[in-house]
Amino acid sequence: MATKAQQRKFLQSADERQQAIVKILRDLSRTHGLDRTWSDWTEMGALALANAVDRAQFDKREARYLEIVGRYAQDELQRLVEAFALLVQCWDEQVATGDFGDVLGSTFMMLDMGNAGTGQYFTPYEVSRLMGGMILGDTPKLTDHVNQHGFIRLLEPACGAGGMIIAAAHALHDAKVNYQQAMHVVAIDIDRRCVHMTYLQLALLHIPAIVVHGNALTSEEWEHWYTPAHVIGGWGARLREREAIQATRDLLAAPGAVAAPTPAGESVLTEAVAPVLRRPALSKAARQAAATGQMTLF
Repeated sequence: MATKAQQRKFLQSADERQQAIVKILRDLSRTHGLDRTWSDWTEMGALALANAVDRAQFDKREARYLEIVGRYAQDELQRLVEAFALLVQCWDEQVATGDFGDVLGSTFMMLDMGNAGTGQYFTPYEVSRLMGGMILGDTPKLTDHVNQHGFIRLLEPACGAGGMIIAAAHALHDAKVNYQQAMHVVAIDIDRRCVHMTYLQLALLHIPAIVVHGNALTSEEWEHWYTPAHVIGGWGARLREREAIQATRDLLAAPGAVAAPTPAGESVLTEAVAPVLRRPALSKAARQAAATGQMTLF
């Protein structure tokens, strides 16, 4: 578990809204248990946001939402809604000020739920910012990449709560680049709770993304979550156009090395990631990223 010193550090850096969220969830945990309360709260929020834009999966997710709701009394549900409203307010303020952070990751640690032995320990945001800056490079590199390709793509094979992706958005914001228009993310995690946490944060930050419940090492995939920014921004078409342009460049550069088109009906993970893995210049780096759990720019 997180040490008491680490827990105090997270609590001391929390604003009043995060502290209020912690209090609500702790109160409800007396009846439902902390792990169950946290998991239900984040999944309910993810389901509500996803069902606003992803009609193809609406019925299945609505049934799951109602299943979770059935575990709680009316007054308890009202408190969960209050906690979600506070989370939205946290992100509204961070977007307005440009001072981003891993809100859910740090709140998770405030609740003393971190467990480094099972991988459930979320990196402090200051460290994510440093690592994100190293991966994305300096401002001239970022702007050159955006100008050349129209947008950057990030693959995060072990997304956790999404802290590294938030740090990447932060770096673009500081470089005066609109991350909502100039960045697309494929985020993957084997833990459903991490998928829900990442989806919530990227949705509230309006980051175009596909969040995948899957295993980046084995290419297994079970669920796909499209953020509102991905759907509203028409990113499916933008990604296909980018791949078509890149395939043409690859063909001109090495006619015998270009990969065959992705067959119709393949999964979102295959559509979003496999074209990258098939390109010889990037495949080794992308596989290493999946093996090490490190975010990569492509």
